[in-house]
Amino acid sequence: MKKLDCSNFVGKVKDAAPSTNFLGKPLVAVLCSLLLASLLAGCSQKHSKSAGSETQTSTNQMTLNPPPVPNPTASALPAATTPEPKKVVKKRPSTVTYSDQTSGVSFRYPRKSTLKSGDDIDTASVPMDFVQPGGVTTVSVELPRSLYPDTDLTSAFFRVDVNRGLTENECGQFTLPLSLGSDKDPVQPSKVGLGALEMQEVENISGEEMKRADTKYYHLFQNGACYEFVLGLSMESDGAGEKTATVDLDKVFQRLETILATVKIKPEATPQVAAGAVATPTAHDEVVK
Repeated sequence: MKKLDCSNFVGKVKDAAPSTNFLGKPLVAVLCSLLLASLLAGCSQKHSKSAGSETQTSTNQMTLNPPPVPNPTASALPAATTPEPKKVVKKRPSTVTYSDQTSGVSFRYPRKSTLKSGDDIDTASVPMDFVQPGGVTTVSVELPRSLYPDTDLTSAFFRVDVNRGLTENECGQFTLPLSLGSDKDPVQPSKVGLGALEMQEVENISGEEMKRADTKYYHLFQNGACYEFVLGLSMESDGAGEKTATVDLDKVFQRLETILATVKIKPEATPQVAAGAVATPTAHDEVVK
């Protein structure tokens, strides 16, 4: 700030107002003090305006550019984590593959069924249907009775017999069912095709109303041997018709025929089946039904 020169100011006062000389130096000092106070007040007011302008500018900048507001939701969220891999549960196939290296026969059957071989198979109640002796039973599959609850069905099975002492012509013949009346000729079989095989078929129904059996025989000549596939059902009623219902034979036979339709015979196999031979089943190549 520039210094105030009071000498010039006093000279100008004396020239302009000579009548004030009687006051002397006290008047001059008073006037200088008043002038100095006026100048200081002006500077103070200017400084205040400048400071107020700067404060206003700073306030406006804060209004135009407000500070970022933290997001409480984002801070509350947990850190992203890698999801754990889902455990894959492998379901067991509903069918199992049976294969006999001796006879060359293989087929698929329901897993919940019962597989029997050797002496465990009952061939007395349902005999073989070859025209010549020499047949051997290799394997049998029994369906669970729980498939047909509250019915008169007592058993349903699929069986494989092999007779290597028959010719192709003899393999196409059956002894059951027995001839009726005076006709002594054997019952003529019908030709059927199941899966990739073409076979001869006959059906034998026996028993009475309370206890009866229905059996279907299929013959196939291959690899120099006669293969017999048996689908057998047995029913027994206790006389209480309200407790047990008559089983639907067609539905049961359809289930057994699905097993027969999967039968395969290796062409190169030599079916030499010894009496009492036990076929070893394998559970490889399982197929979902």
